[in-house]
Amino acid sequence: MTQAVEATPRAARAATLELRDVSVAYGGIHAVDGVSLSVAPGELLGLIGPNGSGKTTLLDAISGIIRPTSGQVLLDGEDLIDHLPEDRARLGLVRSFQDCRLFPELTVEEVLLVSEDMRHRAGVFSTTLQLPWARQAERTKRQAADRLLLAFGLDRFRRHRISELSTGTRRVVDLATIVLAEPRLLLLDEPTSGIAQREAEAFVPLLRRIHEVTGATIVLVEHDVPMVFSLSTRVVVLETGRVASIGTPDEVRADPAALAAYLGASYEALARSGKLGVSADRPGG
Repeated sequence: MTQAVEATPRAARAATLELRDVSVAYGGIHAVDGVSLSVAPGELLGLIGPNGSGKTTLLDAISGIIRPTSGQVLLDGEDLIDHLPEDRARLGLVRSFQDCRLFPELTVEEVLLVSEDMRHRAGVFSTTLQLPWARQAERTKRQAADRLLLAFGLDRFRRHRISELSTGTRRVVDLATIVLAEPRLLLLDEPTSGIAQREAEAFVPLLRRIHEVTGATIVLVEHDVPMVFSLSTRVVVLETGRVASIGTPDEVRADPAALAAYLGASYEALARSGKLGVSADRPGG
């Protein structure tokens, strides 16, 4: 990425997230079971766990897609329980999805312009009459889109329709729209899902730069454990909807509870990666 997008100081932007005994139940099954944790302003928190451990359900509860059965979700101390997803978005809570919910018939440039337009609507009347301030707003919107196209290496895809892009490139476009949304709390749900390994490796510096540019607090759900460990300030391991382990990457690496809950499930593969600092023969190495 280039320096075309200027970072905003973290202290002025980043939000505090606090979960108090959050549970989500479907019938008699607890998808999330009494999760409590705090995420400091500007922190990048990694959230890992086996399939069905409740990671995406927890993001859904934080973003307002589903309502917790019990507990509280607080943004800067404000309880969000009665806030709709769009209300939370206005407070700076932005959520990405595994399936890149973009408009397939639009070009990359058009998607960015639509995203920017949703933040700064000029109004049909003003735009139709080409009033001076509406023309200035349109220029500002296009300049913002141009900066993002360059910063994310998307300029050569400017005229390509979303449906014509690879999965990896679509995800980069999705991340660019997130930067335009100016998040204070950013929930990333498996940004490398379905992407080839070569493309996925490029996401480590990209996500690090997005964290730097937005100044946002980030909760990252990702199946690529070495990626999570390399990016995160702290890591949370979920198992059957509960917090099995929480701490710095080094602390979680050495925690037998974390290894039993998740890391041990694919131990040999993780040991071969050489990035977790564990032995395939001796958990906690």
